Amino acid sequence: MKNESTQHIRFKIAISLNKLIITSKDFGQEGDNIDEIAKSYNQIALNADIRKATVSDTFNAKSVPSTTTLILIIEAMGYKLNDFAKIYDLVTDDDIDKFIGLKKS
Repeated sequence: MKNESTQHIRFKIAISLNKLIITSKDFGQEGDNIDEIAKSYNQIALNADIRKATVSDTFNAKSVPSTTTLILIIEAMGYKLNDFAKIYDLVTDDDIDKFIGLKKS
């Protein structure tokens, strides 16, 4: 049960962070793609003074970050914990299924 809950939390965190990073980008620009987001991981890591791999693992649901790391990432993106929490609370099981499907393809 604990492993399933941890996995569920890991996906909800990743989905919420991805929604924040997408929201922070201008949708009309060319080049708004996965490569641009990957470049943003580096900027987030630099702003938060953490490893880029830690940021990438968190955004890709490969790990559950510590509370401190999660807050550092959120603030490095220019958001507040409250902004993240609002999105996190709205993540559904369907969102998780879609996220898992995208990661498999």
